[in-house]
Amino acid sequence: MCGIAGVAGHNVSGVDRMLAHMSHRGPDRSAVVQGGRATLGCARLSIRGGALGEQPRKTHRGLLVFNGEVYNSAELVKDLAWHGVTVDGASDTRIVGALLDIYGIRAVDRLNGMFALAWDDGETVWLARDPAGVKPLYYRGDRFASEIRPLLDAPVRLCGAALARWLTFHYPFGEQTMFQDVLRVPAGGIVALPEGRLVRGSDHALRFSAANPALNAERLRKVVSRAIRDATPAGPFGVCLSGGTDSTLVAALAEGARFAYHGRVAAPGCDESAYARAAAEALGLELIEIPIDARACLEALPQVIRSLEEPVAGPGSVAQWLVARRAANDVRVLMSGCGGDELFGGYARAVALVRDTPPAGLENYAPLFARAAGLPPAERAFALLNRRSDGLFAPDFLAAHPAPREDFLASFSRGGLEPLAAAARAEIGTTLPALLQVEDRVTMAHGIEGRVPLLDRRLLRVAARLAPEARVDEAGRAKAMLRAAAAPHLPSVVSGRTDKMGFPLPIADWFAGPWRAFAREVLLDRRTLERGMIDSAGVERAFAPGGRYDRGLWSALALELWCRTFLDE
Repeated sequence: MCGIAGVAGHNVSGVDRMLAHMSHRGPDRSAVVQGGRATLGCARLSIRGGALGEQPRKTHRGLLVFNGEVYNSAELVKDLAWHGVTVDGASDTRIVGALLDIYGIRAVDRLNGMFALAWDDGETVWLARDPAGVKPLYYRGDRFASEIRPLLDAPVRLCGAALARWLTFHYPFGEQTMFQDVLRVPAGGIVALPEGRLVRGSDHALRFSAANPALNAERLRKVVSRAIRDATPAGPFGVCLSGGTDSTLVAALAEGARFAYHGRVAAPGCDESAYARAAAEALGLELIEIPIDARACLEALPQVIRSLEEPVAGPGSVAQWLVARRAANDVRVLMSGCGGDELFGGYARAVALVRDTPPAGLENYAPLFARAAGLPPAERAFALLNRRSDGLFAPDFLAAHPAPREDFLASFSRGGLEPLAAAARAEIGTTLPALLQVEDRVTMAHGIEGRVPLLDRRLLRVAARLAPEARVDEAGRAKAMLRAAAAPHLPSVVSGRTDKMGFPLPIADWFAGPWRAFAREVLLDRRTLERGMIDSAGVERAFAPGGRYDRGLWSALALELWCRTFLDE
């Protein structure tokens, strides 16, 4: 895993400066090389290949920098051998470079794994990302980098269109980032520099279409098992273990884990440690519990906001930061079940899309169901994903940044998919990028590689062809087919759960107690109010007796802290 950067031109010192911002991504070695059209650099975290994987890598046709892991290396080595090319399979970079020489930039369609790369073929600098967008890549003009900070110039300007999306979905999905003129290479996309031409906006692996009638739990089990085995590293690694289906499935099938890590939130309604302990014991794993409390999260918050670069997607990101920080003491690779809910319909909102009232086990989500009850599918999906907090932000500010409702509705209806498939496509385009941003930043901030095997290319294809009952069955059980596929590998205490939480934090209690003074001081500060985003009366109402200490208050605090970190410096 690495940090990559470059410029379409010959400017070694400029690339050196960009790499200096990303030393945490590549603590092992940093190098810059001039190619035919560009200067490329890489700060390397060596997981595989040793000296064979040194970068930048000169190929017969150009120069390559590569960030990520390829899981189908053996298959690709055979492909190359058919073309008369012999490559040592220990180095992903060598394999990818040889494929690019043969197939050009479309070689990325043969890669199964997580990656972002830049390839200078002497005429064009090609940028590309994996189908799910696990590994990040940004560009600005003729420059690119794995993170945004290396691309920023003073003064830093806010992108209003991205801010409007963030206010609604708590993530500025799409090509535009929160920073004016800094663009994101789309998941599965290909961009050509120096002109900044979008060659392709997505990968064919995520083209949703009619359900495949041949898909069943047994077939899915085989694909999931293979995906997890292929992503399991040869060296020491750890697993995140929440005690839910996805993380426990990864822990069960990723043989050889050194430790399992669990962020324990010792608060009513948030503590999943009993499930994590039971799962770890059943799987023979040593469980390391990391205390997640108000003080630790508040202390880490400034570092998290700086590392994430765009406003914090949710409070759970701070908890993930603390888990990754602890794991970095033991391992350089950390596997998780991220992505399973988005691909296979695991959230309560998937059930609320097709039911007006919650089934047994989801009674606590009654307000969520009521929010969308009776609406047509597209309107219902928007209501379930909409996180806009009208009462905490100034009316004029919100009016200047309207919700992208019509765009969402049009996108949801595109292609005439059945509602649950359309909702899954929307989740993959809105909520999944936010989770992957967190996954990448909190691990790489501590010099470790995060792997997410449930976003394997083969599983993306499966998810794009699921029948509606595979996501939500007649009884209202979410993630129905994946649960059935996973059941033989899971301890009964996990497979029988109906109360999976999703790393919640007791932020209502924290805002009412240990975070109260800090949050009020920030949100009611003169500098905050002069910015014109926050409504002081709304903040006062939130902190009044009986006020709403919820995710809306969190979003207001996170946005202001982000503005102070990036706009005011």
